[in-house]
Amino acid sequence: MTDSLSNREAEGEHSALLRTIEGEVIPRLILAHRAVVDGNRCDELSSPLRPGSSEVFELARIVLRGSAAEAMAYLRGLQTLGMSTETIYLELLAPVARHFGTRWEDETSDFVEVTVGLKRLQDLAHQLSDANSESQAPAKVGRRALFVALPKEQHVFGAQLVSEFLRRAGWDVWDAPGANEPDILSLVGSEWFAVVGFSISTASQLPSLAALIRKVRRASVNRNVRVMVGGLPFAGHPERVTKVGADATAIDGKDAVERAEQLLELLGRRN
Repeated sequence: MTDSLSNREAEGEHSALLRTIEGEVIPRLILAHRAVVDGNRCDELSSPLRPGSSEVFELARIVLRGSAAEAMAYLRGLQTLGMSTETIYLELLAPVARHFGTRWEDETSDFVEVTVGLKRLQDLAHQLSDANSESQAPAKVGRRALFVALPKEQHVFGAQLVSEFLRRAGWDVWDAPGANEPDILSLVGSEWFAVVGFSISTASQLPSLAALIRKVRRASVNRNVRVMVGGLPFAGHPERVTKVGADATAIDGKDAVERAEQLLELLGRRN
């Protein structure tokens, strides 16, 4: 009975990740490039070279096993052969994102590997997008953050908005769509982050958030990791920040950048 329940929960988590990839990650990849497409409509709509399954699997392999430079060189090579950037977005990057979700569903890859793969894929998308590179500052050394909604939290837009503000300010921001508690702990235990941020929507989630923050601090590669929290329960209740064991909160995306910079400065003093 217990095994059956665990299997159903796992299937639910797998489905949630696939829905997130289909509904959030892939549209984000496409939207990131839309400005470039609008500015170069004729060139982008006529691509004589189109990727097949072999290119999808090869790029997936490079993203998971190779370097960022190797992955970008592969894409630049396809562009040199005549593949348009729009085609790369729609017919290569998007299928690779779906492939990562399938790898997790059939347990070929674990959550951390899939999350790392999606992050690298999004980085490639940003590098390809001239429009995005003009509005986003290059990532600065030490400014690495993970921002997620509390597991099972349905309202994730706040965390996504904060992430975008930080990216534009030069932070290397990681997302973990659909992450459960073990996934988050595994990620902070294998990747270094200066700041980890969580968002919640109801006060009833405060005890769960406090427990998760304690576990994150224990599991983190960065022993002095800083924690930010956000969401309606903290509006007008600054005392709740320390109550859950966090270091700061922010009222909006712009404020989040200032708070993150302050936390980074404190982290530098500790180190």
